[in-house]
Formats: sequence, C-alpha cells, structure tokens
Amino acid sequence: MLDINSILPAEAMGIGRQSDKPGHLLLPLAPNINDKGTAFAGSIFSLAVLSGYEIALERSNQLNLSGNLFLLSSHITYHQPGLSDLIAQGRIIDDLKPTKKANWKMRIEVEVVEAQSQSLCATFDGLYVLQVENEFNNQPEPDKSEVV
Repeated sequence: MLDINSILPAEAMGIGRQSDKPGHLLLPLAPNINDKGTAFAGSIFSLAVLSGYEIALERSNQLNLSGNLFLLSSHITYHQPGLSDLIAQGRIIDDLKPTKKANWKMRIEVEVVEAQSQSLCATFDGLYVLQVENEFNNQPEPDKSEVV
C-alpha cells in the first residue's frame, strides 16, 4: 500500500489512513480550514485525488503492472461544506483497459463524507493512466475476476 507520508503535501495536510482498505483515507479539519471555518476545497480535492490514486496503484500492483501512474482528467462536485474531519472512500468504475498508446487507463469514483455526520461533502471522478514499463503493456485486457 502507498506510504501516504512519502507525498509531502499529503503529510502537510495531515492525510492518514481511515482503514487498511486502499483509498480509505482521513483528512483532519484543523490544518485544512479556510477563511469560512470549513474544509478548504483544495484539500478536499487533494484527498479525493490521493484516494483514487491509491486504488489505481493497488489494482495495478495486483496485475503486476508497473510504471508511471498519473491522473489524466477529473471532475469534482462539492455538495456541502466540510464541518468536521473528512473520510474518502473510492471504487473502481471502469477497470484497467488498454489505450491506443499501449498504456492502461481506469476510472475511479471517490466519495468524501464528514466523519461525524457521514454527510456527503463531495464526489470525485478521476481517469487515471498507467504508462507501463513491463512486458504486459501490449497484452489483452486483464482478467476481471481479480477486481478490487
């Protein structure tokens, strides 16, 4: 699993694990407050991106694919202000699929909820791409029975 503290901005924001499940992360409110006394939107976005990244990384590792993983595009909707610590949980929407450039892509959805009330604060949809560095880069689509 990803070492959250190896990503310096995540460490500065205080992002940590909510559980051992990939992408199940916690953002403390205290270091991420905006001028309105609520969670800063940029911190919520960063939490969601990191949650999706960890899920994509874990799935890639399950299939023994390695390379450069990055977020290609995303969309976030903010539903309400974050008034307490926040929890992110994600899931794979579209599993790894080969791209035209012999890479792999997957789409992940993340929900960010308040830890206290469990109210939905934000939903995030991200398209992650893996630029592979091993012999699997031109292989057929992975076996779906191993989905996270």
